[in-house]
Amino acid sequence: SSGINAEYGGRMVVAYRGMGRVDFMGVNLAQYHDTNCMQQNRKYGDRNCQYAEFPLISFPATVKIVGSTIAHQGNSYSCRKPAVESWSYVEIGPDGMPVRQHFGNNNKF
Repeated sequence: SSGINAEYGGRMVVAYRGMGRVDFMGVNLAQYHDTNCMQQNRKYGDRNCQYAEFPLISFPATVKIVGSTIAHQGNSYSCRKPAVESWSYVEIGPDGMPVRQHFGNNNKF
């Protein structure tokens, strides 16, 4: 699941669950990587999710956020890339807050 909140120090913040990354489609935004998960939990709250931070864009706007799982192998577990990934269209109002949100996935069935 994902959402945007623009009130955090001039950054758009996307909260998501899973192992991987999120990208904005149709907007060329580079994710900030200057904070770790513990710093982000202190900043945004420990809500059993991960946070991706991006530069602000002009509001109002409609963006598509796409999740992408990164498959990996650990010492005690492994994570395979799932057959279905999630995405979200988010309509952002002039104040930078979500007005409307629609979730979907790439499941063709």
